[in-house]
Order: sequence, then structure tokens, then C-alpha cells
Amino acid sequence: MRVISRCLSSARAHTGRPVTAPLLKPTETSTPALAGVHSTKPQYFLSYAVLGAIVPFVSVLLAERGLSRQQIGNVWAVSSLGVIFTPILVTLLADSAIAARVLMAGLFALAGLFLALLAPAAGFWPILALYALHTFALQPIFPLQDGVHFAAQALRRGRGLAEAPYHTVRVWGSVGYIVPGAVLYFFLKPGAAMTPVLVCGIACCAAGVVYALFFLPRTPPPPRDVAHARLPTLAAARAIGERHVLIFCAAMFLLHAASQAYYQFYPIHLTERAGIDKRWVGLIANVGVVIEIFFMLAFGRLVRWLTLRRVMYVGALAIAVRMLLLAVVSNAYVAVGVQLAHGLAVLVIHVAPPIFLDARASDRYRNSMQGLYTMAFAGAGKVVGAFASGWVAQRSLPLTFALSAGVCLLATGMFYFAFEERRHET
Repeated sequence: MRVISRCLSSARAHTGRPVTAPLLKPTETSTPALAGVHSTKPQYFLSYAVLGAIVPFVSVLLAERGLSRQQIGNVWAVSSLGVIFTPILVTLLADSAIAARVLMAGLFALAGLFLALLAPAAGFWPILALYALHTFALQPIFPLQDGVHFAAQALRRGRGLAEAPYHTVRVWGSVGYIVPGAVLYFFLKPGAAMTPVLVCGIACCAAGVVYALFFLPRTPPPPRDVAHARLPTLAAARAIGERHVLIFCAAMFLLHAASQAYYQFYPIHLTERAGIDKRWVGLIANVGVVIEIFFMLAFGRLVRWLTLRRVMYVGALAIAVRMLLLAVVSNAYVAVGVQLAHGLAVLVIHVAPPIFLDARASDRYRNSMQGLYTMAFAGAGKVVGAFASGWVAQRSLPLTFALSAGVCLLATGMFYFAFEERRHET
């Protein structure tokens, strides 16, 4: 754990000219309060390593345990319900009562426990319950760590120091996602059980407990004035309710719903339609994540070149093209080639929204802003997309991808109305 922490903390952040505060500012040497292991980079590495160990393989694992495509969709949908309820409750606690690092440690512990119980589970209902409980525990970690990162940057800003751009920290999540898939390639043998997937996920959760408790930055608590201390979620709701912010969030709802078809059934597409062995699934997923790293490091330049609004256009269209290719072509080379769009997809779905929202958040409800968005739009989109894509995939997997492509095109059009700066551009 100490080796990982030192390696990640010593990595140099990407630099670039500032575009907007707090979006893009050059980095500098850390102050003692945030130096060394006191960084959020390893936290992102470990949280996404849990995803990298489980998500690329879970649909294949469920299919091997006898679940139908519709049942696989139902497992994804029910497990996504946690994204609706748990992040907002946990981020409210982080804004009002309990330190975020303590909450994250407890959540990592629960996520690992439910993976351990999932290993011997058999039958639809036990598998559904245990995988759902795992995701219920894991999902609140992501808005919490975003809140910790932005709080640390606000502290630096208040001291007149340069900030670490979000994308240069979030990229360590992409690195973390890659590692388990590369390791599991050597442990997943043809015809053998997929137990190594669960063991890897449990190990990553255990490392997350240790790092969250002992190495995360200890950021100051939010202001506790009378007007906002009782319910920061209400203030966050008012901010999201602004017309252009609400349109942005609604478009993101559609993108999350459409993307569920990819996350749920791309592994099935690889193994059943493209004829690729299951041991390659993790490595193929990593092809996209490696590309994602380069896009993430270039995010600042892309925003300066295109503006954030146009990045959203291009990314949403890239997702649509990827879905359309999966719908009409079953060739193995094309199945792997669609990973070229993954970098833009991640920028649009995972990098841009926290930045867009944090620019409209106050210190009083910074965590709650991320949690409310995760609940009402990202989480709800995942649930709706999971149920819908599972129902359609039971009848036709290509049709699932084709309908998802159409939803992405609708979201692209909505982004035109989501950016106020559009009116000032020539």
C-alpha cells in the first residue's frame, strides 16, 4: 500500500494555461498539508480498481451462473437503485456530521464483505441481493471522493495556491481500472470458475479501507451557518434547478441510460456474437481505458480548443457511433475497435459533469451537489437504462445497441441549450 501511495503521489500532474477557475489551473509542488501520501490520487486509483476487477466480468459471471439476459439486466438495474438512494444520504452525512474519509472506509469494507458473500452464492435472488448490496456500498464513494478533491482544491484556492485540475487527478482512476483486468488475464483459465474476479475485488476494497482511514487529506468541515447547516441538499437542489443546469443534467440522464447497454452487454457481445474467449474481456476493456488516459490528460487542451460545450457534442456523438457499430457489425475486429471511442465517452460521462457542477456549487453543499446529481440523474439514468436494455436484449441484442445510439443523439441536441456561454460565442 505504501509503495502504491508513493508511486502515485510522485507522478507529475499535467500542466496547462488556466481556462476557468476552478476548471483548469497549473499545478505546483504540494504544500505540507496536502503533500506526500496526503493526496486523492491513490483514492481514485483504488476505488476504480474495484470497478476494474468486477464490472468488465460481471455479466459473463452472471451468464455462467445460469442467468438469462433479462435477468442480467434486472441485476444491473436493481443494483443501480443504490445510486439513487445511497449517494445523497452519504454525502449529506459528509456535509453535516461524519468525516468523508471515515464514511469511505466503512463503505469499502461493506463492498468487500458483500463480494465475499457473493462468491458461493447461487440462484437469481441471492445473486441479485448480494451484488446489489455491493454496489449500494460502493457507489457513494465516487461522489464522496469528488467532494474531498474539490474541498482540497478550495482550500488551496483560499490560500492563494494553484490547484490540481480535476482531470489530472481523476486519470488515476483510469490507471486503477486497468490493473485488475491485466492481472486477471493470467488467472482466468478457459472453463475455470471466475472466482479470481471476486478475490481481486475484495483485495482492492481492503486496500481502500486502509487508504481512506489513514492517508486521505483531512480537509476542514464545511461552514455551519444557521441558514444552510441543517439541509445542504436543499441548497444543492436550488442550484441544479437553474434552467441550463437542469437541461445539462437531463441530457446526462439520457447518456447514462444509453450507456448501460454498453456496460451490461458489451462483454456478452464479445463472447457470444464476436466469438472472443472470456479471459480476453478484461484486456479488451483495458484497451479503451488506456486510450481514456490520453484523452483525460488532454482534457484541458480539448476544452481550450473546442470549449466544454463542443467537447460534450463530440463525446456524445462518439458514444452514438460506438453503439451503432455494435448494433450492425458482429466482427471481432470491430468489436475491439469501438474501444477507440471510450476516451471521449469517459470525458463526457465521468469527467465533465463533476467539473460543470462544482463550478456552480458553494462550500456549504459541495458534497451534496455531487450526491444529488448522482442520485437524481446519473443513478436514475442507470436504473432506467438497465431495465430497458435488459428487456430489449432478451429479444435482440443489436436492437438494444441501436436504440441506445438514438438516445445519445437526443442528448447531443440537448447540450446545445445547456451552456449559457453559447449566447456569447460568435
